Amino acid sequence: MNLTGSILKVFGEAYLVGGALRDAVLKRPFKDIDLAVPPSPAFRAKVQELARRLDAACFPLDEENQVYRLTGRKAPHAQLDVMPFVGGALKPDLERRDFTINAMALRLVPGLEFKAAGKLGGFTLRVDRAKVIDPCGGLKDLAAKKIKTVSAGVFTEDPVRLLRAFRIAASLDFTIDPAALKAVKKQAALIKKPAQERVREELVRLFESAESHKWLALMHKHGLLTAIFPDLAAQETCAVGYYGKGGVLKHTLLVVERLDHLFENLPGYLPGYKKVQEFLSEPRVLKFAALLHDIAKPPKAAMINGRLRFFGHEEYGAIMAEKVMEELRFSRDEIRLVSRIIGTHLRPGNLAANDAISDRAMFRFFRTLGEYTVPLLVLSWADHASYVSAEQLKTMKKRLQDAPAPLKPGLPYNSPKKTLRYMQVLYQLFRVYIKKNMKLRCTRLVDGNDVIKVLKLPEGPRIGELLEKIHLLQFEGKIKTRDQALKALKGMK
Repeated sequence: MNLTGSILKVFGEAYLVGGALRDAVLKRPFKDIDLAVPPSPAFRAKVQELARRLDAACFPLDEENQVYRLTGRKAPHAQLDVMPFVGGALKPDLERRDFTINAMALRLVPGLEFKAAGKLGGFTLRVDRAKVIDPCGGLKDLAAKKIKTVSAGVFTEDPVRLLRAFRIAASLDFTIDPAALKAVKKQAALIKKPAQERVREELVRLFESAESHKWLALMHKHGLLTAIFPDLAAQETCAVGYYGKGGVLKHTLLVVERLDHLFENLPGYLPGYKKVQEFLSEPRVLKFAALLHDIAKPPKAAMINGRLRFFGHEEYGAIMAEKVMEELRFSRDEIRLVSRIIGTHLRPGNLAANDAISDRAMFRFFRTLGEYTVPLLVLSWADHASYVSAEQLKTMKKRLQDAPAPLKPGLPYNSPKKTLRYMQVLYQLFRVYIKKNMKLRCTRLVDGNDVIKVLKLPEGPRIGELLEKIHLLQFEGKIKTRDQALKALKGMK
């Protein structure tokens, strides 16, 4: 597909701008192409003509400002956002953008071709820096690996940029200019003004970073994290005696940090994870769950018999998290996932508190959690791993797959021995779930009608009790066929 040729045939004059050009200069692949073109009375008709040439779907992103998105129907599925110059000309258009590294332009000319980036997806483009139009010093700031605002008013013009600064810095591993950070701290409260789905999109993209915890901590330092999540503010002074300076919020960020670490080292901690990869397809949503998992600890904190306790914080946290996610316009499936695992995040630890864990206990655990089992185990892993240092975790790593030994009574909540035991139980649950997974997901061998017919019983609670016994036998591998299940039923008279 001659993308440049098609664009020039329609518009005559067009410029690559924004993140696509920034990434091209950095020799990084990019997926989205932003184009700025001269204003024209026939602009809309030209966009539609380009869509026809590219065999792309076309729809308005912002009709007031004439921003259109084209999405290719065939590979490589190019996505182009096209808009006329803001301010009527290229220079004022660039000077109204957010950050200097995004305020550059490159005129498209014949021979300048976008190439498919292969397995990585998206495109690559070879850029001659001498031909980059750079009125704001973006090339200099790219070289310095710095996020710098174009002007003093960028955050008031579009408050989503407050969060975008951190998201871009996270994706590029750049630093944010001190003047920009000072402006973030001063104007953080503005983040509640824009459409919250835009805030959500920046957040989940930030969680794609392997060091998302570092950027969340920087956001908190400059007032943005609690501006987005006011409920987290109370965490900083809650349970300081347990967690040290920073209280529950310190613990929360450590949990995100451990989740960052886990997702970068899955084979080392969870061998065989690929067999349940479908349940780990959204690491960024699980990191969001980690951020909110103890959201209800401050309102549920109470001194009971001289001890600070948080009874009911998991169930109430699920309710609070659901409300937060609804405000941010997450999908119903994402909300269900996060609220479910937050609401049950103490269950693995409660199971691990037993000296021995029976097949029956594991079966009931898996049956109750269903498709949320693996995400819950991952969140619980990060939660428990946060109670030991990175060095201690590294030392424990070789022992995490060992059979868990009973604990001595009276160990403190943050005892390394207790943490090791709990994480060994988590690994045991994970391993058994993988081993039994296909059995758990297959069609049940018998149902309630079979129980009634075989045992000639009336409908009632007894039917459910007998079905659970059959399903447990199936889970344990003692019955594998329908005939075996029916025979087992007959023996339960």
